[in-house]
Amino acid sequence: MRTILSIFRSDIGSLSRRFFALAIIVAISVLPALYAWVNIFANANPYANTGEIQIAVASLDPGLDLEDGTHINMAEEVAEDLKTSDKIGWQFPESADEAIEGVKSGKYYAAVVFEDNFTYNMYHFEQALLDNRAPLTYYENQKRNAIAPKITETAVTNLQQSIKTTYLETVFGFIFDETNDIADELSEDDTSDDVIARLKDLRDTLRAYDSSISAFTDKSANIHSGIKDAKKKLSSASKTAGKSASDAEKDLTKAKKTLEVLKKILVNRETRIEKERASLEEVVNKITAGGLSEEEKAALIAEAGEKANVLKSDLEGLLALFPESEDSASIMALRAVLSAMISDVDTLTTAFSNPTAIPAIMEELKKLSQKSLSDSVESLISTIDRTMELMDPLMNSMSSMLSGMSPVLDSADNTVSELDNSLLQMQTVFRMAADKIDDIIERVEAVSESDRLALLIDLLGGDPEAYAKFFSSLVDVEVEEVYSVASYGAAMAPFYSVLAIWVGGVILISILKTHIDRKKFPGATESQAFFGRFLLFFLIGQMQAAVIVAGDIFLLDCQPVHPWLMWFSAAVTSFVFVLLIYALTISFGDIGKAIVVVIMVLQIAGSSGSYPIEILPPVFGKIYKFFPFPHAINAMREALCGTYRHDFTKYLAYLLIFAAVGLAIGLLIRKPFLGMNSFVSEKIEETEVL
Repeated sequence: MRTILSIFRSDIGSLSRRFFALAIIVAISVLPALYAWVNIFANANPYANTGEIQIAVASLDPGLDLEDGTHINMAEEVAEDLKTSDKIGWQFPESADEAIEGVKSGKYYAAVVFEDNFTYNMYHFEQALLDNRAPLTYYENQKRNAIAPKITETAVTNLQQSIKTTYLETVFGFIFDETNDIADELSEDDTSDDVIARLKDLRDTLRAYDSSISAFTDKSANIHSGIKDAKKKLSSASKTAGKSASDAEKDLTKAKKTLEVLKKILVNRETRIEKERASLEEVVNKITAGGLSEEEKAALIAEAGEKANVLKSDLEGLLALFPESEDSASIMALRAVLSAMISDVDTLTTAFSNPTAIPAIMEELKKLSQKSLSDSVESLISTIDRTMELMDPLMNSMSSMLSGMSPVLDSADNTVSELDNSLLQMQTVFRMAADKIDDIIERVEAVSESDRLALLIDLLGGDPEAYAKFFSSLVDVEVEEVYSVASYGAAMAPFYSVLAIWVGGVILISILKTHIDRKKFPGATESQAFFGRFLLFFLIGQMQAAVIVAGDIFLLDCQPVHPWLMWFSAAVTSFVFVLLIYALTISFGDIGKAIVVVIMVLQIAGSSGSYPIEILPPVFGKIYKFFPFPHAINAMREALCGTYRHDFTKYLAYLLIFAAVGLAIGLLIRKPFLGMNSFVSEKIEETEVL
């Protein structure tokens, strides 16, 4: 210990006698702090200036005329509200095309376009459930900046939440307008029974909305299950993507050939049906021309019946090719034409006893065959052609499609989940409103006839807007912060402070010598030399840590819950980092310095200092615990935001394990490499460059 302290005193004496050396020590004590402070200050409140982020808002919504003659346009109302907001730089170009072009050109970071069904869906809940088109379209330019899209997405999400609240206010405002109208009309000629009947209608409407949502969410459960199954199959398929793609291409080729055959069948059947209809028409014309004997007429009727049966058989055969379960528009149209023709043939075979009805039937059959059937077959063939055109690029990109399906399925699953949550919130309030009406009806029916009108007026009267706002507020979320921080910059302080401490250690090995002067201490052992010079590194490292934390607290106002614990965590971190860096450098020389830089790079990327480790590439999630950064950052977060049980002590204990690693490297592992380090150092000096 005496030798170790002698080395340390010698180092301090050498520095104190030289002003230039002292200036360098002061500089390297402050320099790492500047690195931390600049980054923390730059991130202090990056969202305070989001008003400069420009998002365009445009509308294709024509609005809606209500039953009372009022014209309403909810898109314009939302836009007017946005004009008063200063959190985002909302812009309002003249048209949707101008907004979209502005996103493409980089004039706007993003654009929101209200589609033409926006207002309509606000006032037609059941139709909105069936509408496959989104009432808003969001355009985003991700090229301009990496972070700006996250800000614009947050702004649009907040806008979406605001619209949901407005939607609920609209829906429930409509409901309570109805009850208020009923209350107003009670002073006229309505009886209590009429009013109760209207209340029951309103209640039934709400129950119908409730059922619609239940039906939709029940189906969405199947969608979730289907997506999960698809993802499992996709995961399995991706392991043999080449074979899967090859099999899929074979299946598509078979399907394409099948469609080609179907086209030929359609063309041939259409031609044959028209010939059979024309042949039947010739016989029918002879029957209706008159001047026939009873025997000739009977023979022609029999011949017409046979031809009608042949025609009907071909029509039914063609109809059987397309099951009723098919919901394609072209197939449904063709089925309708074939069914109508079959019905006409059936009618014709029973109409020979009444010749006056036959011409009209034959004219309709001719029109169906030559026009409707021809158009339907042509439409279906066009659909088949388009399908086959789509198959070609699909076959060419089957392998890439397999790898691209996973994010699509994830997105679909998230979309269905979000829609389910919104609908279930609405369903809760629908049920509450319906139950309330049931309660009103029950209370009214329980009193005498003479008191019912007065009670109804009392129960149904009120302000619809107040009711609407109350019910829409039932879906609001109250945010309660746990371990809050002063600002975003303060939240990033642990990461940048820990990183600055490591940078400080790197600066130390770049400026200070790791080996002592053997001429001054010829009898010092390797261990004594190691600890003797390390004490100087340790002292300057502690100065660096103290300056960093003092600046975080007093200059940047990070407002830690436990200031002294924040300093203590920085002190322990500096001790561990400096020891590890010093040990690697003294043991492996320039190679050790390179290892220090590599370790720093890996920890910057994968220490979960800024992004959660869960969203980083999996490799970082597997290795990050084996580096000191995460434990040092977590300990400083405990001091900054507030401690939880024994976590602060636990993180420092984990961190000290790396101090033991540093000692093992510097005292044990270094010994076998002493000769090699001397050899490498000599060769480097011989280059006269390195």
